[in-house]
Amino acid sequence: MQYWIPASLVASLFISGCSLFPEDVAEQATEAKPVAELKVPTGLVAAKKPAQFDIPAAPNAPVTEVELKSPMQVLALATNSRVEEEEKEARIWFERSEFTGELLPYLRKNVQDFGTEKQIEITQKDQDALVFETGWVSRFEEEGFWLWKDMVEKEQSRFLVVLEPKSHGRSVGLRVQLLEHRFIDNDTKLSALAQKREEVYFLNRLVDKVATVELAQIRLKKAQSRQITLTTGFDAEGNAAMLTGQPIDSAWSQLELMFEQNGFLVNDLDRTNYTFFLTYQQPEAGFWDSLWGSQETIAVPLTPGDYQLVLSKTQVGTSLSWRDSSGKAFTADQVTALHQTLVQIIRKDNIDL
Repeated sequence: MQYWIPASLVASLFISGCSLFPEDVAEQATEAKPVAELKVPTGLVAAKKPAQFDIPAAPNAPVTEVELKSPMQVLALATNSRVEEEEKEARIWFERSEFTGELLPYLRKNVQDFGTEKQIEITQKDQDALVFETGWVSRFEEEGFWLWKDMVEKEQSRFLVVLEPKSHGRSVGLRVQLLEHRFIDNDTKLSALAQKREEVYFLNRLVDKVATVELAQIRLKKAQSRQITLTTGFDAEGNAAMLTGQPIDSAWSQLELMFEQNGFLVNDLDRTNYTFFLTYQQPEAGFWDSLWGSQETIAVPLTPGDYQLVLSKTQVGTSLSWRDSSGKAFTADQVTALHQTLVQIIRKDNIDL
């Protein structure tokens, strides 16, 4: 009995929880008391108080709506673009690179091509082709539900696009200024922050156009500079094989990429002896491939089944010896036919072999 009483008392304390503490204590802990202003004795001068932290007086007109959207940021998407610190305008700077050539004509063409692609009227406004004015650029919002959704035009804007070249010609600024804006359903005026957002949004679209063109040029140059070194020859054992100028480790990693996309399943691999154990099944274009317009698959001249691919180091690179499931090497005719198909796959998939 004497042990039961203390135990029941402890249990009641846990159950009661915070009710043991008076509410006024919790309130006092969070109550903020104003600090009385310092009283300066007679004959002394009060210390100066800085005014930089004073809260400005509220305007006479009541605030009915507060815009909570943050200002947009200019995105330097192109590799040769930059944004200067503390920039107040919707402006970005481009530098001349190996992909642009003469920078000013390059940017002019991108601005005009952007208008053509987006069906936006762009008119040259000066003799030097440095100032362009757009027609009405529409903004749409999705309205409705499920099958009844529709894109509804909400607002329109017109912009001034200004090219600002440096005297040396290696740097050109691209600035966007909002000329006119209107809402379709009402006569509401844009705030200063909203005007800046419109300018930055349109500028980012122009920068994205330049970045897209630049990326296409980079890919084209890379494809032109890529040399396919895969040829036919013989391995160290005198069997017909394929030869590549790539080091054996590079060839190994590139073959893994090729297998994943072209019907080869890697059942096992021996990295010590550089051997792939494969199963080939001709890939079939599925419903989604046809729907999205995927590239046509290339059929490899192999019957479905199991194969081996053995890589060996050579003086100039790597040899690729193809074998059946029992380890018998392919004939010269089989290697030649397979080589012609693999070259097409290498070009299609941008593989370095």
